Amino acid sequence: MRCSNFITARTAPVLALLATLGSPIDGHSSSLSFAEAEQQLATNWQWLAQQADVDAWQAQQQALNSLNLPQLSVTIAGIAYEKDVRFDIPVINQPAELDVFRSGIRSQLNLLWPLYTGGRTQAAQQQIAERVGEAEAEQRLQQQKLIKRLFDLYFSAQMTRQVVQVRQQALSTLELHVHKAKRFEQEGLITALQRMQAEVAHADARRSLIEAQHQASDVRAALANLLQIPILHCLSTPLPAPVQLEHPADWYLQLAKQHNPVFSQLSAKTGQLQQQLRIEQGKRLPEVFLVASYDLNRSATPLTEPDWSIGLGMRYHFTTPINRSASATAVVNRQQQLQYTEQQATADIQLAVESSYRLVQQQQQHFELLQQDLQLAREHARLQQHAFAEGMATSLDVTDARLKQAAAEVQALQAAFLHASALAQLAQLTGQPELLGRWLPTLQQQQPCLDD
Repeated sequence: MRCSNFITARTAPVLALLATLGSPIDGHSSSLSFAEAEQQLATNWQWLAQQADVDAWQAQQQALNSLNLPQLSVTIAGIAYEKDVRFDIPVINQPAELDVFRSGIRSQLNLLWPLYTGGRTQAAQQQIAERVGEAEAEQRLQQQKLIKRLFDLYFSAQMTRQVVQVRQQALSTLELHVHKAKRFEQEGLITALQRMQAEVAHADARRSLIEAQHQASDVRAALANLLQIPILHCLSTPLPAPVQLEHPADWYLQLAKQHNPVFSQLSAKTGQLQQQLRIEQGKRLPEVFLVASYDLNRSATPLTEPDWSIGLGMRYHFTTPINRSASATAVVNRQQQLQYTEQQATADIQLAVESSYRLVQQQQQHFELLQQDLQLAREHARLQQHAFAEGMATSLDVTDARLKQAAAEVQALQAAFLHASALAQLAQLTGQPELLGRWLPTLQQQQPCLDD
């Protein structure tokens, strides 16, 4: 099963949900599957911001790759100098004096090659590599959060759409019931009170429909904003039905410890602190370097300076403006802080995995019980409607049964959505989002789509 859109030009795949790779959405498509929505998410500003952060750190890593290479520079300066040279002439045993004046453009080629820096150069390069790893882990974490939000909004929109349909059906049924109640009242079969009860239930159903329509509009607006689509048309991937998990909670917990991006982040931070400690320790060691210079315009070279030079040097700092021992101690303390943070993260993720696992099971069981209740509610509403037509049930009995049926249908839809959302949360926590494609094969399906 391939990832639908997590592969970009410069990033590795972090999610594999669906079997088919959809095409980009331009806001004018007649339908939007979850695969297409997932691909469209790659244009989200937060998604692009995370990619830009990774690119920046990768560029910084490339910038530090030349730390151990020789530094070649050229110096050009216009100079003028005068030198009074005095010396003795042995033959005549008399002192002589020579006044030298020169001016011109001096150009000098300089070379500085650090040969040994106490391990600080290699530590700095390894530190930036660890920082790139941290940025990539943060990118995976944020992308998985965006996918989870997309999942919730997409299927919340599907759920609320079906809730609107349930409310519309209930309203239509109650409209027919009000019509019958008025006719029966005229025929003297029911009282005015029973007719008014039917009208009150009809008004309640209308208010519930309006509320459901507003909720559906809000969810669709949030989804369109997330995907940055001006017009959101029909969603073609149906709301998944609840499924049974095939492994115990401990299995998912082990996956989380191995693949959750939070642990990758903490590991990268640990690596950075280890390299920072190497840098601090390397400040106590000497530096060895090669230096060389060559004058390109010898006519402007001062008489007391060579035309070229080369040498091997060593530098050691006995004192520094910053206390080296205190700097090293600060790094050690940061390492201890990170260890405590990792222990807390482990406990938090374990709790979250166990909670999500229990929620998946709870909603799956709740959905099954609601299906039984829904069947009973539908049959009860049918019988009450028939009994009312025969004069054996009141208007209140009919409206109450029909409203209970609508409530049971809405609760079943909510349980299905909460189950799917809990599955998505569990997949995110384990760091294995491709599990969703295995759990919810309906993510690969599409339903007939009409514009909402």
